[in-house]
Amino acid sequence: MIQFAYPAALLSLLAIPLLLVLHLLRPRPRRVVLSTTALWQAALRDRESAHGLRRLLRNLSLLLLLATALTLGLALAGPQWLTHASEDTDTVLVLDVSASMKTRSGIGTTRFDQALAEANGIVDGLPRDGRMLVMTSGRRALLKSGFVSDRGALRHVLAQLRPGDEAGRPREALALALSLLRGREHGRIYFLTDGAFDPDVDPGSPQVVLRVVGRPARNVAITRFDFRQERASEDRFQVLMTVRNYSDAPVVVPASASLDGRVLFRRTLELAARDGQTLVLAFPGRALGQASARIDVDDDLAADNQAFAAVSTHDPLRVLLFSRGNLYLEGVLEALPNMELVKRDELGTEDIARLARSHDVVVFDGVATPELPPGNFLLVNTVAPGLPFSDAGRVAQPSILGSGPSALMRGMDLTPVRIDEARRIVVRERVPGLQRLFWSRETDLALALLDDGVKLVYLGFDLAGSNFPRQAAFPLFISQSMEWLRPRGEDRLSNHTAAGSTHSIRVPAGETQVIVRTPSGNTDTLEVKGGSAAFDATAEAGIYRYTVGDAARYFAVSLTDARESDVNRRLASGEQRKQAEPASHGAQALVPLWPYLLVLALVLLALEWFVWSGSRSSA
Repeated sequence: MIQFAYPAALLSLLAIPLLLVLHLLRPRPRRVVLSTTALWQAALRDRESAHGLRRLLRNLSLLLLLATALTLGLALAGPQWLTHASEDTDTVLVLDVSASMKTRSGIGTTRFDQALAEANGIVDGLPRDGRMLVMTSGRRALLKSGFVSDRGALRHVLAQLRPGDEAGRPREALALALSLLRGREHGRIYFLTDGAFDPDVDPGSPQVVLRVVGRPARNVAITRFDFRQERASEDRFQVLMTVRNYSDAPVVVPASASLDGRVLFRRTLELAARDGQTLVLAFPGRALGQASARIDVDDDLAADNQAFAAVSTHDPLRVLLFSRGNLYLEGVLEALPNMELVKRDELGTEDIARLARSHDVVVFDGVATPELPPGNFLLVNTVAPGLPFSDAGRVAQPSILGSGPSALMRGMDLTPVRIDEARRIVVRERVPGLQRLFWSRETDLALALLDDGVKLVYLGFDLAGSNFPRQAAFPLFISQSMEWLRPRGEDRLSNHTAAGSTHSIRVPAGETQVIVRTPSGNTDTLEVKGGSAAFDATAEAGIYRYTVGDAARYFAVSLTDARESDVNRRLASGEQRKQAEPASHGAQALVPLWPYLLVLALVLLALEWFVWSGSRSSA
């Protein structure tokens, strides 16, 4: 049976009667006077014999042209022959590499080992000319090969695959696999998995064949491990740890956590069947270093029996200082812990908005300051345009009369501070985010502002003309100002990433690359773009070390995914779908015919050229 992909193209066949009409047109007769008709009798006999259909049938060149037009018209319509497909069909093999595939399933074997054996069996049963594509389903779907028919190459690809410590997203993997077979209704998708996900993942397509491996298993998992600062205290932190029992029987589980070799706690948890428990424990000191938590239990999945965290009070503060030289200010900034300082003489033509985005705090010390974009700023002896206060001259030897209740002034004694000269400022408007820090009778000497994306601390006098830098209050003021200006996130202290996710690394200005070392010792060099680098090879749980310039830092990767740790099958329809696999030899396929018609048209044109050439030579 023939079907046409573009039936409207059949209108091009109207060219055939048009060619006939043009060929049958007869020239208009001309009247000629002759002295005799004897010379014209033979010509008249030839002309009469060439009239009508006899002339048409004798014109082989015209017939060939008409056949060519018919062939090209049919080819344009895209004819297709509907036939039964052969067994040589395209196959997509999707292999589940999520953490639950590490679950024990027999003596010395895992669910992934069973899936790999199934995969090799499917490769062995591939038709002689059949093609297969291999992809994996973890937190992301990854293509591991193209469509190839080489069984040896396919086995080599399968031998390189390993399950990770990441949670799976099978819905996205199956959606990608179906898109790869779009338009190939006889194609097949084999999804090799343990079925430890919800039934709604199954797309219900007859092209998808689910092969479920593994047996029921028992598992106890750490599903959360985190650190946070205790509120209203910088010298105490809390550890949060959640342990859940996914078995149908109660268990007793020893649990522990450590921070940089210091054991934080050891507890024995009694967990009921299908139940969990959360520990929230407080500890003195500052949270800083590499942390790990573990449970000592003999279950079927070891990947979630340990969790990791890289703990630091904050990321390094990136400070950009514009100054013509200030030993006092530079000395304090360089002495502050966890600080990265970049010094410039002046702003010049650089884009202040870009600099504010790539640095945590920008400091202007006695240099001209432009209008400030959103960002965090410390202004020393300079005033920027566009602020709710402006410069109105100078005040000689102002005496400090008082200070406000702001957290920036906590613990500061300003009694011995002397100032030779200060800027007189006029507050044009009172905005809710403007705070007075300390002041004299004539003017405000220090202000804090939080308004419309701008966070700012203002100090209104030259440090070189004051004894303030030599007082104990000065480093405290700068330290508390930096702490207040620091971009704030949550109160979490731990720097960790879910396995399989992309980890973003902030990079100081001027650095062009980041070197990352994985827990297994492999290294990767990342390029810096827009002040950060992205690292996505996080399938392995553990502590990752990365180097930026001469500084080494850490981040942690853990599974801690409650749904992935529930390793028992939740896809009830898996075995039924396996038995319902349709046979490939009953499928139908459409074979395009236009390539053959195009070849035929070329042959007809060649014959017509030979006929035309022969008629010219005989004439």
